Amino acid sequence: MTPRKELFITIKEALATLPTLELVDLQRRQFANPKENFPSYFTAALIEIKSIRWGMMVEQKQEGQATVDIIFCCKDGWMDQFDGTTDEEHGLIEIDVIDSIVEKLQELRGITFKPLDLTDEESLDMEGEMMSYKISFSTSIYRLVNPKYSKQKIGFQSQIP
Repeated sequence: MTPRKELFITIKEALATLPTLELVDLQRRQFANPKENFPSYFTAALIEIKSIRWGMMVEQKQEGQATVDIIFCCKDGWMDQFDGTTDEEHGLIEIDVIDSIVEKLQELRGITFKPLDLTDEESLDMEGEMMSYKISFSTSIYRLVNPKYSKQKIGFQSQIP
């Protein structure tokens, strides 16, 4: 398994334990067309692994710095608090979900990557009624690469007359 796959699968398995999330998936622009996808999913966490900056190490190993974004999407959105929301959470239940996502992923580690570290959070603007929030983590990630040279036996033949 590649380090990128392990990173995705480990994060997906951790987030799948949160009962408030209806969908945990790879970010594939599922909500790019709001009229088709919004009614199906009300709370989703989409995992986006940004490009990894690789650097060489000894013995065909590479170390890289990876950034992982979790895009939390919710149909209700916390904007309901301004529309006279009357629930006991004051329309802010989404903040609890965001906090639980951070708690699940902070310090999460795998075989090929070091513990995730929260680096940034920001609200995103998506078209339609979908509220979205991006939570960014960084980690060091490792992989083996194909050797540049292969081992070969060198023979020596003496030519003694």
